[in-house]
Amino acid sequence: MYFADRAAESGYNMLDKLEHVFNKLGLADDIKPGDKVMIKTHFGQYGNTNYIRPAYVRKIADLVKKTGGIPFAAESCGLGYGTSGVFSGRTTAPDYLEMASQNGFTEATIGCPIIMADGYWGVDTFAVDIDGEFVDQVDVASAVLDCDKVIVLTHAKGHGLSGLGGTLKNIGIGLVGKRGKAKMHNLGDFKIDPEKCLGPECSKCLKVCPTRCITMKDIAKIDEDRCVDCGHCRSVCNNIGAKAISVTWRNADEQPQRFVENAVGVLDSIGRDRFYHINLAIDISDLCDCWGVGAPLLVHDIGIFGSRDPLAIDQATQDKINEAPTNPDSLIGDLDCGECKFAHALSARSSSVDEPVDRAEIQFAHAEKMGLGSRKYNLVQLTRDDLNEE
Repeated sequence: MYFADRAAESGYNMLDKLEHVFNKLGLADDIKPGDKVMIKTHFGQYGNTNYIRPAYVRKIADLVKKTGGIPFAAESCGLGYGTSGVFSGRTTAPDYLEMASQNGFTEATIGCPIIMADGYWGVDTFAVDIDGEFVDQVDVASAVLDCDKVIVLTHAKGHGLSGLGGTLKNIGIGLVGKRGKAKMHNLGDFKIDPEKCLGPECSKCLKVCPTRCITMKDIAKIDEDRCVDCGHCRSVCNNIGAKAISVTWRNADEQPQRFVENAVGVLDSIGRDRFYHINLAIDISDLCDCWGVGAPLLVHDIGIFGSRDPLAIDQATQDKINEAPTNPDSLIGDLDCGECKFAHALSARSSSVDEPVDRAEIQFAHAEKMGLGSRKYNLVQLTRDDLNEE
């Protein structure tokens, strides 16, 4: 486990440190001329200002090109449809790429093409069977198939459903299609209330269904065998006020296990040896980058982690965040060092969570059970002196 702290200096700034981690992971040697290299990251939500700066992605792209590799940055579409407002859509490729450009991510700024790994609608996937407790098949984003290497460049921050939103979530949610995301959030039991459906005069749900599994006669009808549980129909129905489509949401405390099992399918799809993991523990709030607000930071910037083990890197990141002094101006400003920052932040922010729930612990314990890596690690702190000696 390689770690470069936040104490940057002239001649050894954060981009220099990112390159140091890149080289320590062996990427400079492992990437061969002509290799297709995905840089899996997140472009943030419009209105959020805590997401990864484009400069970090540009640095990785430049380093890949230096080896002769062919880099491209990738994300995947979100659930729902048309619910996020101007520049904030993340549910189709054009919407998300337009929003990404508003946050500074373009081919010109990061030095490589940007794609949506799961296609226009978020349903361009291939199925990988796994032996999971909650998930038996993972819908992996199709772009993964053509990758010789995948660099998982993650902004480490909080998430209400997973505790830490780190490498495992970036893989298990960020590299699956809409069905894979939906398996985490709902039961897939979309139902249409015939008393509320507006019928053929409306038909808005038909247009936004990516698999065209909805037909309309007197009322809308969903073909459950073809439905991918994306929730587009429910979103547009709610937007016009009809609210004729319902679904059952999963218990929050079982959702971390589901995306962990998604991660198993993604990593096994092309082989775990093709994946390299980097966590940027900077601008650390309790809210995911998918929120349209940059929440106050819980702690000071920690630094950059690099590992081939997706579980170990998240465990190390979580440990460092918990050990750090709490920002006194944050919503958990009086919390002692060593306490779980994200669990207490969730409790403070949510009226439905009375006691702190450490969902990162749920996530990591299940990842270990699923054989995704080790929670034990040897932290090697990188310094400028090491770089000079190399």
